[in-house]
Amino acid sequence: MHSDFTFSVNNYIPDPNAKMMIPYRGSVSTPVMQTLSPERSPPASDPSPSRSSISQPSPSDSGASRGSGRGSVKQDPDPVKPSAIHLQTVFSSQTGEAHPSQQHSAQVWETHKAEIRRLYLEENRPLKEVMSIMRQKGFRATVRMYKSRFDKWGFSKNNSKKDVIAMLQVQRQRNAVGKRTAFHRNGKEVAIDAYLRRKGISQYDLVEPGLAENLPENLRCLTPPPETPKTLHAPGTLSLQELILQCARDLAWNWYTPPDTPLVACAAHYRGDELRCAITDITNADWLFSVGQYERGGAMCESGFQSLHLMFQKPSIYGLVHLLITVLDASNKGVVKEIWRYLAAYSATIRADGPLGRLFQGIWKYMSTHDYDEYWEFIFECTEKLLLIEETHSGLPADTLPRLYPILFIPRAYQYKAAPYRRLQSRCDFARLVQGPMPTAVEELTVFQATELLILGNQTMWQGDRVFELANTVLENTKGIAYNTDFFVYIALTSLAHYHRNQFLTTDDPVARASNHQLSVHYLETIVGVMEGQWDPDMGYLLGELERLEHWYREAGDVAQADAAHVRWKKALEAIPKNFVRGKKGVLH
Repeated sequence: MHSDFTFSVNNYIPDPNAKMMIPYRGSVSTPVMQTLSPERSPPASDPSPSRSSISQPSPSDSGASRGSGRGSVKQDPDPVKPSAIHLQTVFSSQTGEAHPSQQHSAQVWETHKAEIRRLYLEENRPLKEVMSIMRQKGFRATVRMYKSRFDKWGFSKNNSKKDVIAMLQVQRQRNAVGKRTAFHRNGKEVAIDAYLRRKGISQYDLVEPGLAENLPENLRCLTPPPETPKTLHAPGTLSLQELILQCARDLAWNWYTPPDTPLVACAAHYRGDELRCAITDITNADWLFSVGQYERGGAMCESGFQSLHLMFQKPSIYGLVHLLITVLDASNKGVVKEIWRYLAAYSATIRADGPLGRLFQGIWKYMSTHDYDEYWEFIFECTEKLLLIEETHSGLPADTLPRLYPILFIPRAYQYKAAPYRRLQSRCDFARLVQGPMPTAVEELTVFQATELLILGNQTMWQGDRVFELANTVLENTKGIAYNTDFFVYIALTSLAHYHRNQFLTTDDPVARASNHQLSVHYLETIVGVMEGQWDPDMGYLLGELERLEHWYREAGDVAQADAAHVRWKKALEAIPKNFVRGKKGVLH
């Protein structure tokens, strides 16, 4: 600042090599000369010479100066001092400090806002040029004032971290529903990738929980016009794996429940989702086809496909994982093919060219060009890798995987690929569920204990005292819960049934075997008694328990009870309507 000032003042000195000197104010005798500085401005009482009164060098003087050395420069006996007003004007123009006469109220700024916006943003003029134009119109302000006002108005030509985070949140939410997204600032498309490359980061380094807030005033979100249709070639396994991970990331950040929802309670919310109902109907149809109930299975399948489009309209990571494990354990290959063909065709019809649409189209292309067993192995590998992925290194929100664990234990009437299915279930790490604060309300505590029971039971083949203890605890807790607890009762009773079943299979004592057999079938009888004589599509898995009951009776040599269980199973099938239409959806069971 000091050098700038000296340069400006020296423009008025006859000799450009000499600095302007003034007498020391307190001197009486020989004056001591000092350099004028901003800290020591001339006294206000001094005369203020006009610009024309400053002496200019004559040609002869200039020649004399050039001819003599630096020490022989001729000085005026009475140096001319610039006025305070003049120095203040020079000072403010060089440093950007505001002169009192340049201060403007907010109302004055607002009267010029539209003009400044047009010049700075729409015509993309540099700030100095904008200031020059506005000065010609009688509006003077410093650079600092303009920048301060631009911050308040949101006038920005560059991407800020806050803006990029907001744009990425909107983009992820739109990607999750298959919408392409473009952002425009002041009529020009915003290049988010350029900002990320300049900072040397990825978009997942900027993820923040929660839904996107409103974009700044100068940013607009819109759907770009459709591109020319391109031929979609069958993708390789690596690109499909990357698509599955990308979809999982987008869906995970598109929060299904508030981020502070207890981990095990998130899947309980999904139980009332219409997409869950649609996938469940298809699961029931697959089982009905396998037992020869084609008419009932067809009606159930049609009901499921009527709502399968919710995979795009109400997407969630729970729905995606539920779909993957459903196709992995399906019996009817035709149903599996129709699922992927339908989702691919639907995404193409609505031009959903986001990650989710590309994923479904890619899986369908892959399935169409590969053997079914090869396709199945690939989907299984992708699903397993998703359950083992490191969240912090893959851009997933913290605790994404523990929130998904209960989805792996959604019951079905029959497991056709029990060993691979159990392998996926074994990837659940119960220690992840107890890292956060433990639930205290009896409802949330029951969900937590039921989840632990499912994980522990499947990983230990329902052996150990902890399984027995947890099952009885869950049963006791359900007595104090007001809402429907049939599902938790089912988990507890089946756990006890399997616990005693393993005791029956592992002991040689005839008395112990008989006792454990009676207890195992007792708990199964209690379970199937809930649904006999009625049909609930969300509890179709109970029909599978009737099949299991018949099998256990036969294995124990009780043929009469086995035959009776088979008759009961057939009657339960007859209770399923042939023209099935699902009633009200979204009810928690």
